[in-house]
Amino acid sequence: SALNEILNGRRPLTERTALLFEAVLGIDAEPLLSLQMDYNLRKMRKDSSFMEKLAQLRKVAAIL
Repeated sequence: SALNEILNGRRPLTERTALLFEAVLGIDAEPLLSLQMDYNLRKMRKDSSFMEKLAQLRKVAAIL
């Protein structure tokens, strides 16, 4: 069930889970974690509230 939840985006892939998959399925953990990180970044970039906060921080940083 954990694999199903990960594949359907209802649960993130953790380092622990990636290493378990590596041991059981023979799939390297690093590429799996890279895919998870890419997914996380895309998801955050779609979050308009968070992106607005980043824009405000960039304005403040530019002044400093």
